[in-house]
Amino acid sequence: MQKSLRKLLLFLGIGLVGLGLLTGGVLAILRAAKTFHTGDLTGTAEKFSILDREIPPLPVRDSGNFVILQFTDTHLVGTKGKDARTLAAMEEQIVSVKPDLAVVTGDMLDGFNNKLVVDKRGALCAVADIFERHGQFWAWVPGNNDGEYLGSAADVAAFLGRSYPHCLISNAEDVTGAAHFVVPIADGEGEIVHALVFMDSLARDPDTNYMTYDCMKKNQADWLRERLAELKAQAPLAKASVFFHMNTPAFTQAKNEGEAYSDKYGMLDFPDSWSIRGNEIVDRAIHGAGSVGLVSIGHLHPGENWCAFLGGTYYHITRASGYQAAKRPGAALITIHTYDGSPRRLYDFEEVVF
Repeated sequence: MQKSLRKLLLFLGIGLVGLGLLTGGVLAILRAAKTFHTGDLTGTAEKFSILDREIPPLPVRDSGNFVILQFTDTHLVGTKGKDARTLAAMEEQIVSVKPDLAVVTGDMLDGFNNKLVVDKRGALCAVADIFERHGQFWAWVPGNNDGEYLGSAADVAAFLGRSYPHCLISNAEDVTGAAHFVVPIADGEGEIVHALVFMDSLARDPDTNYMTYDCMKKNQADWLRERLAELKAQAPLAKASVFFHMNTPAFTQAKNEGEAYSDKYGMLDFPDSWSIRGNEIVDRAIHGAGSVGLVSIGHLHPGENWCAFLGGTYYHITRASGYQAAKRPGAALITIHTYDGSPRRLYDFEEVVF
């Protein structure tokens, strides 16, 4: 009996030593990995402000159409491997589509703990350089991952606004978040015929130790109401399209009660529990204005693009655009028919698969 006990204690001792060595090794690897996290942008927002940065109107085509190529959730960590495939696919689409505006609706960068090797500045430059190389105007709003490491979402926004002339980005004073701005669309006579509204849907909630998602705030909803009211006063017949990253309860309602855009854009069966209830404050601002024709997001990584029509508004979710996030990434091609006042015929949606 004593011999068996000694053997058991010996095995337990060896196991504890092995566990200690394993734990120490993992911690050493993680500490060493910090040296591979490069491209720190921390403090950029303190050195360069994008508050109230002026964004001039973009022209509508002679046909009255305005074409948007929407990317989302590229989840880049640098420029090599899967990132290189993502960047090549994005550039191919920009060259072939030649959109009037490219839009990136968040999570351009991967989360902090997902990869040991991260080059934040390199990843941002790689994307932005594509747009600059082709003279392509583009707009970016933060996702929940973009500010998790090596600089906040505000630092990313400031870096892009400072460094890249074709990046349309701005922020509003006294509004929570890193980017809130409007891109007007004007006809040949300079009259506003549509407006693109971009918002920060924030990231993880510090009040829950970053375990759940934060929700948009009253000052953001108030800012949206004011911008939509200004549009109505300036161009009573014009509609607005709103872009941000994370979903609102209206997307769940559209899933349950709305009408699919077409057979190619089926109704996505995501759980009702995915809804971020606090974002209802923005839904109310949108519904109250009555002038929003589209709300388009990313975040949910659907296997295919999804779109439903409810209450005069399209609710659209674009599949992830990065090979880090999806086996079959892609994008969305959105055509706005600014000459057509009918909400149901105002947009055409086309799925892009890389």
